[in-house]
Amino acid sequence: MEFLLDSMLGRLAKWLRIMGYDTHYQSKYRLGELYRLSKDRIFVTRNKALYSKLNGVLLSSDILDDQIRELKEKLQLYPDIKNFFSRCVICNRKLIKAPLKLAQEYVPEYVFLENRDKIRYCPSCNRFYWPGTHRQNMIRRLKKWGIILQS
Repeated sequence: MEFLLDSMLGRLAKWLRIMGYDTHYQSKYRLGELYRLSKDRIFVTRNKALYSKLNGVLLSSDILDDQIRELKEKLQLYPDIKNFFSRCVICNRKLIKAPLKLAQEYVPEYVFLENRDKIRYCPSCNRFYWPGTHRQNMIRRLKKWGIILQS
């Protein structure tokens, strides 16, 4: 599944990217741009007028937890855990293994020493990602939503 989210769903876009979904999101769109982008993606919105023009999935809640539950119900959303943390949460680009020299230069030394082979890099916006407590917190939240089954 690939998604197109309207400008009201930035937090949801971040979480869909965390789950590994290709998720196009911008803070502003022109209507023609939405038409063009929605041809190849599942359009998700909270705006009833846009929904009537573009179809897709209409969410009723402005609360992230409820939005996740709605998407899970409406689309049978059960992402593959192998794809989690594979996309940049900012620009949506697929992450790559960070070049060691670059990682050593730009991430904190203790992070580099502890996670040398687990550091990922966004070739588009030059951000680095590694497993830390923030990831554990995200996993906890995904379990709470039933996206990751409790073990």
